[in-house]
Amino acid sequence: MAAAYAKELLGCVQSSVVNAEDPAKAILEKVQLQIDSMQQTTAATRATADSIRSDLHTSEIKRWLCPPDPSSNASHARTLRHEGTGAWLLESPVFQEWHSGSRRQLWLHGLAGCGKSVLSTTVLDHLAKRDDNLILSFFFDFSDVAKQTLEGMLRSLAFQLYDGGVDSANHLDASFQAHRNGSDQPTIKVLRGVISKMLVAQRKVTIVLDALDESKTRKDVLEYIENMVLNPDLVHVQLLLTGRPESEFLRDIPPLIGKQNCLPLDKQAVNSDIRSWVTAQLSQRRDFIQKPLSQSLLEDIRKKVGDGADGMFRWAFCQLDSLAECPHEEAMEEALESLPGDLDKTYERMLESIPTERKSDAIRLLQFLVHSKRPLTLAEVKEVIATKIENDSQRFYMKRRLFCETEILTYCPGLVTVVHAKDKELHLAHFSVKEYLLGRNKFKVTAASICITRTCLTYLTDINGSEREIKHNFPMAAYAAEVWACHAALAQIYDEVVRMIVSFLKEETTFQRWARLHQADRSWDKSPGAPRGSRLYYACLNGLDVPALEFIDRGADVNAQGGSYGNALYAASQGGYQEIVKLLLNKEADVNAQGSEYGNALQATSQGGHQEIVNLLLNKGADVNAQGGSYGSALYAASEGGYQEIVKLLLNKGADINAQGSEYGNALYAASQQDHHFLLQSVTKMKISR
Repeated sequence: MAAAYAKELLGCVQSSVVNAEDPAKAILEKVQLQIDSMQQTTAATRATADSIRSDLHTSEIKRWLCPPDPSSNASHARTLRHEGTGAWLLESPVFQEWHSGSRRQLWLHGLAGCGKSVLSTTVLDHLAKRDDNLILSFFFDFSDVAKQTLEGMLRSLAFQLYDGGVDSANHLDASFQAHRNGSDQPTIKVLRGVISKMLVAQRKVTIVLDALDESKTRKDVLEYIENMVLNPDLVHVQLLLTGRPESEFLRDIPPLIGKQNCLPLDKQAVNSDIRSWVTAQLSQRRDFIQKPLSQSLLEDIRKKVGDGADGMFRWAFCQLDSLAECPHEEAMEEALESLPGDLDKTYERMLESIPTERKSDAIRLLQFLVHSKRPLTLAEVKEVIATKIENDSQRFYMKRRLFCETEILTYCPGLVTVVHAKDKELHLAHFSVKEYLLGRNKFKVTAASICITRTCLTYLTDINGSEREIKHNFPMAAYAAEVWACHAALAQIYDEVVRMIVSFLKEETTFQRWARLHQADRSWDKSPGAPRGSRLYYACLNGLDVPALEFIDRGADVNAQGGSYGNALYAASQGGYQEIVKLLLNKEADVNAQGSEYGNALQATSQGGHQEIVNLLLNKGADVNAQGGSYGSALYAASEGGYQEIVKLLLNKGADINAQGSEYGNALYAASQQDHHFLLQSVTKMKISR
């Protein structure tokens, strides 16, 4: 405004006057420059502030969704890729037709270890050269629970769309606001709906879903893919899938996308990639070029490893790793003469070659990796190794912490690998490693859970300091506090483990230390504070039925109030721990006791779908029409969850169909809003008959 006025003023002044008044003109021009500068600064400041607000909101959306990050998988795959790998795929007519858009879907399938994830990354990098479409990806991952489910995939895709698609961001923003600005979590149904709207808003989208066979919710993932393929509003979305040709995929995918769009990986082409990779490794890898190897030996390696892989990149990778460890040429020649015939024999040889003095630590480390819900950081792995669980020396030894993180790889050579994610993480080297180990008795879930429980409890018992000091000085503290109980529940058939659990919970210091690090009913809280419930409550909450019986026999009050769920019966009911529920009921637990803000045990177990426990509670006199809690009634809770048999059971016991619930009113409306059509029929029939 000031600038416009200055220009208007200058226009009204005669030029002769202006020439005569040069100093005034200079002053006005200087004022104009200052005004222009201020306007530019204001605009830049506003843009910066808008950018900061946008970044802060994106961070809020990310905290809300907690989306698994596929970039760590892609980055790791790139480290395994040799230049030129997968060129045969990019040049194939089928892929080029898909790339051009004349094919909408493509499924690449091949056996274990043939390099599918590397090919997925090759495709992603090839697609990135175009700037005319949005590229989304997700890598199902056996080593990370968050990357094994449909929900994890949906959360990741939703955030990628939000982060990269300005036109569609408003749909997720609206959902964020509808969920009380992130205070409530979206259901899978909500995520599916939001993603569909976000995809429709895009001009062109390509989605790459890798390793479908590593998903633990295959049926749900396949159903989602089917809906996406058949949705007429998503014809602009291209889809590339990879995975093993396992039965459900062979049954469902070809009829859905057409056999012509299902491409088995060309073993001959893969073998050509393997030969090129082996040749490159021999000429570039320090382990080989620093050794005076004869040309005949190098040629022998190229022939036996490069030509003997039979389409398995993983097999060739393992053989070169083993050869690189050979101390002299004769050892290499002997190794070449006795190469294992397949991956299982390769892994067996790797286990046998672990030095005796490291074997017990290596086995325990592998047990953690096989059964962990998430990858362990290298800092956590060092703590596992520093903790001894043998009876004569059971304790955590700080002096056993490895000097160098890379030393970890020497404990399980060939079986593990370091992945550079947010923190350096230790992963099993391949899905086939996990499959092989699970076939051996030491790595079955019960045997492994015993060792994991003893390791975690020993560690948590020996560390000390304030909560802040413990989190800073003992990297495995939070992880051990979170996971020990779920493993202990699987290992409590062993008296020694039970004694260790009871002692840990009975001792005030360790009980307080554990609770301040983790409470399962407040898993979202990284600093949950002092325990809010009794030792019996936490034993029931975590499915520890044998320790729970010990606490009851020692006089624990089964009806004591406390904890986020209010009482032990509610905690056991919502977790589906039938034996504990029986125990508590036999010890005169109040079947109708309110569990804090969450209602009573019948409502909790109805919402969780635990039919046998519903029966137990009803037979002990649970009030089928008790009101209260976030669901209002047991019938509402079961209807909202879609549990048809529980709904029938409650109705047969006299549940009030018209009783008001929570968000959706009564049970009939809850079923309709959640698309549980089969429930609508049951509830409607019962309502008519009454």
